[in-house]
Amino acid sequence: MNRHFANGKLIGFALGLTALSGSAALAQDTHDANHAPVVPAAESTKDAHRHDDLLTPRSPQLLPGYGNGGFAITGANPQAAAFFANGLELHAAFAHRAGVAAMEQAVRLDPACGMCQWGVALVDGPTINYGVPPEGRAGLLVKARAARAAVAATGTPKERALTEALVLRYQPGKDTAKLDRAYAAAMQTVAARFPADNEIAVLTADALMVASFAEKDGYDHKLMDQAVVLLEQVLARAPNHTPAIHFYIHATEVIGKPAMAEAYADRLADLAPRASHLVHMPSHTYYWVGRYQDAAETNHRAVQIGKDNAKALGLPAPKGVWDLPYHAHNVIFGLGGALMAGDSRIGLDLARPLVETASQRDKGEPWWELLAASGLFAMARFDPAATLQLPEPKLPYLKAAWHYARGESQVWAGDLAAARLEIEAIPTKIAAGKPDKEAIAAEQMLGITRAVLTGRIAMAEQRWADAAAAFREGALLEETESFSDFTDPPAFWYPVRRDLAAALLAAGDAAGAQREAEAALNLRKHDPVALRTLAGARARLALDSPQLR
Repeated sequence: MNRHFANGKLIGFALGLTALSGSAALAQDTHDANHAPVVPAAESTKDAHRHDDLLTPRSPQLLPGYGNGGFAITGANPQAAAFFANGLELHAAFAHRAGVAAMEQAVRLDPACGMCQWGVALVDGPTINYGVPPEGRAGLLVKARAARAAVAATGTPKERALTEALVLRYQPGKDTAKLDRAYAAAMQTVAARFPADNEIAVLTADALMVASFAEKDGYDHKLMDQAVVLLEQVLARAPNHTPAIHFYIHATEVIGKPAMAEAYADRLADLAPRASHLVHMPSHTYYWVGRYQDAAETNHRAVQIGKDNAKALGLPAPKGVWDLPYHAHNVIFGLGGALMAGDSRIGLDLARPLVETASQRDKGEPWWELLAASGLFAMARFDPAATLQLPEPKLPYLKAAWHYARGESQVWAGDLAAARLEIEAIPTKIAAGKPDKEAIAAEQMLGITRAVLTGRIAMAEQRWADAAAAFREGALLEETESFSDFTDPPAFWYPVRRDLAAALLAAGDAAGAQREAEAALNLRKHDPVALRTLAGARARLALDSPQLR
């Protein structure tokens, strides 16, 4: 549950399937048939920090259904105030471009509105998924300073405190992590002044999480714990506060205590029915507490919102939906749940478009291929015959996953000789020289898939000891920090240690099978396959117990 993918590379993968285009400003409002036309904004490197899409509506409009979290401001005309509040809602729902568009419209409607300027500077700034480089902060500093000047004389104490704090985030300097920590510290002071203000508390928690993730390796535990405390205070006062629920799900996943957010996760999707990211978010809790079917269904619902969005926007099918922000993330997470739950309907519905899209790519980073392979894994599990008809992908790590999927399908068909050929076709190494950090996990996947297929064949031939040795090798690779910390959900869809347990049970080692099954369940709670193996091991041990003879 490391945030390297949960809050970084996996979202990058979502964009990697696109030409960095989409339409958050309208993308998730699927219930209004009268969308204004959209036009692409110019793509440039300076837009890269903007996280998602580069399409904006010609006619800005309020977008309901994204939850809550806006607050009243002084001095603004009613229309500007409405767009300001909506901008905060969209920002908290990670409809990033839509939030910026709403805030910019608030400024157009009331140029004298200092808090509207603050809103633009806030929502176009760093998030827990993406930072903003020094060169991207200069314009935000201008807006933050303008906001501070505008509210200095006429703003409320709350507004003056918020604008003062935001200026600190965008001060000149290359050390953006230091600046984000300074902003978080300033927001903590603001939160202490206004302890009952839910919106300030959530903004402070967000700032703490961004600062926590500024760590080069992992996250700052102290800052994350402080964010959790603030969010729990908000949820105690307002259990339906959608921004607080959103960030609480993220924070509790990061600290390894996802069950803390379960009750709130259960209500989030219905509180923000048009926000595909918030509809998806409960799966970050469901997966890690063992509610795999719920994780599959939640993401399937979010994916459908994406499909409706693409249709409403007139984006060309089938590629268009992949241009929407976070769509691929929803697909990958849905596959993770469906594979663990054994839901072939959802699994295949998500896998087939992903496999088709990925197989056509001739460029992609290793981590991108690593995650796209989940579509091939689902095909092998749920439709082995069709898997054997899939075209060979162009990219090397995807090609290796394709061979693995074919090998799994051949084992199912009983053609072990063909399965052995697929193992031989999976290279032991692809990276030239020493792989960089982002290629290590993809390299390890090669070894995992080779080991698993070797174990599958040995199991089919009742060579239990050989099978156990192969599965142990695969499990040890899967459980290395470099592999397990690089993905959310896991890049390899199930704990290989459960296969080791099954091999030991088949060999008559019930005690060993129980031990390994329990270890597998520590990795994936309530894994149904591991539970069945554990039950079998315990039944065998009971039969062998002297007390029962």
